[in-house]
Amino acid sequence: MAQDFLPVKVTGHCKIKDDLGNLLLDECNDIHPQNIARVISRALANEHNFSIHRIAFGNGGTETDAAFQITYRTPNTGVSPDVNTWDSRLYNETYSEIVDDSNVLIGTDPGSFGPNAGQRPGGGADESGDPISVEHVSGPGVRSNELGIISQVTVSSILNPNEPAGQFFNDQQAPVEDTESDFSFDEIALYTDGGPAIDVSGTQAIDVEDKVSTDDTGLLSNTQYSFTITVDGGTAQIIVFTTPAVGGSGPANEILYGDLIQAIMTGDVSWNATAGDTFAGVPAIAGATMSITELSGSFTAIPIGTQTFAKVLFSSSSTGVGSSISLADGGGNGTDLIVSLNAPTGGTIESAIAGQSAGIQNDPVNWINERERLLTHLIFSPVLKSANRTLSLTYTITVSVAATA
Repeated sequence: MAQDFLPVKVTGHCKIKDDLGNLLLDECNDIHPQNIARVISRALANEHNFSIHRIAFGNGGTETDAAFQITYRTPNTGVSPDVNTWDSRLYNETYSEIVDDSNVLIGTDPGSFGPNAGQRPGGGADESGDPISVEHVSGPGVRSNELGIISQVTVSSILNPNEPAGQFFNDQQAPVEDTESDFSFDEIALYTDGGPAIDVSGTQAIDVEDKVSTDDTGLLSNTQYSFTITVDGGTAQIIVFTTPAVGGSGPANEILYGDLIQAIMTGDVSWNATAGDTFAGVPAIAGATMSITELSGSFTAIPIGTQTFAKVLFSSSSTGVGSSISLADGGGNGTDLIVSLNAPTGGTIESAIAGQSAGIQNDPVNWINERERLLTHLIFSPVLKSANRTLSLTYTITVSVAATA
């Protein structure tokens, strides 16, 4: 007699080891039942967005009180107390990496965009330090294995010594002058491919080699600089200013990145000493913001806690399709700002990232419109990742189907 009910069991397990052989995590995780069922159906229907695309790390899974007692929050699985259903997220995502080994961007951090953390830029990864991936065979990636009547999906990910940007220099303590380099995580999730959870802004960054707000820009005092920015495809804005004769707030009057961004974001008139300067006591850039990693609390124009993975980041104030940033030199007005940053190397303009509209729940025909989905969520005691350690993560999902009578 045919069996009309066929139980399917899906379980998950995550193991993390460091390069010294220490086992840092060895726990089972929670499965998101609605989204797992959806991706299985999509795979059987040969539709898109059914595979594991990225692994995400967050720091919102636990709370520690004054007595150092840890309270573990409930994993988000689309059922109460999770306030979401198919659109569940990590509590506070801080870093992620693409683990789909068929994707040329494997090992990179694509950023994330959701209601909890807002728009988190990517760029904190250094995939050059990862082992080589052989698609569906070895190295970081996603691959399946058949074990008799059960099948397993194994996700392998490496956090090498350079990842992510902004972490402790060693695994003992933070350097006295580098308190912004803490990176610990207490939640992990696996996501499918797909669009963001919110409308996001277009951005463009200047690579200045891991600088933060309190680092020296290398700019000279009493010197005119300029750059050009175009926001949302509008009219190009040429920004021209002259640095103060007294320099900046650095220990030897160096002009810090925080000084520069503070001046541009407020249109500081003390940076307006030469003919042709454009600062007038209001934000010098119309329709956009400028930021860098900031935990010092010294620069009010940059929200404390901002993390740009140590790059100068320009973001459009608009969101969704049509939101964009385009940077260029200053057109011969004074000295070009971008090549003057981070002397003697100079800053490098990275590729612009266009704004996106939030993905929707289902659109099999125009699958590019669909939103990514959380498949698993694991919460645990915080794990510290420091710059002299390599962490190897093995995430295993086991799928079994009961035999028919």
